[in-house]
Amino acid sequence: MSDLVVVVAAGGGVGRSTTADLLAHRLCAAGPLVLIDDTPGLFSLRRSLPRGPDGLATMPGYRGAYHVLAPADPLARIDTVGVVEGADPAWTTLVVDSYDSVLYLLHAEQWYRLLTEPGVRVLLVTPSATGPLQQALTAARALRQAGVAAEDLVAAVVDIAGGRMPRPVRARMVMLDGEVGAITRVPHLPSVRATGRLEAGHGGRDAQRAADALVHHLALETAA
Repeated sequence: MSDLVVVVAAGGGVGRSTTADLLAHRLCAAGPLVLIDDTPGLFSLRRSLPRGPDGLATMPGYRGAYHVLAPADPLARIDTVGVVEGADPAWTTLVVDSYDSVLYLLHAEQWYRLLTEPGVRVLLVTPSATGPLQQALTAARALRQAGVAAEDLVAAVVDIAGGRMPRPVRARMVMLDGEVGAITRVPHLPSVRATGRLEAGHGGRDAQRAADALVHHLALETAA
């Protein structure tokens, strides 16, 4: 089976698509990668890319086979679990960018089975703010109680404060660290939210280091 990473969050607007694209950008050079975005933003490039007969679009400007599966119609959604279950074995990596919150997904039978499948990596994204971190902590505890192993659960904290984190934020990060296998800090890259892709060279060394750390903590070195 292909390496599968499900990128989730406790709520919207937290940097989930940024993190998913950062990871996909890092992994696509190693082999064919498909990013499944079941509900991209209205103006996301992922909606407007030309598609082949199989529905896949090639993300331009990347070194590697980076393909996207996303609905073109704003009212449409993709049966993500069905796509994953019928995935082409030639795809080296699958990255799922899921719009719905963790608690919603855990109450959907198919998603519950997918998230708790042994070997499926779950990447929980949250911005570096007190409220969202508390929500992420609740989501991480729910995932662990559902049966997601600590080594398969990694948190990505999007640094919206530019490196300066107040004491309450640091305290919640310590609590979150106790529920997940590892925490990686990800730079804030707002351009991805609008376009659905990381522009060439954008993010610099901080983005590269964050991507390397995600690959390491998610145990994806062989795929990279």
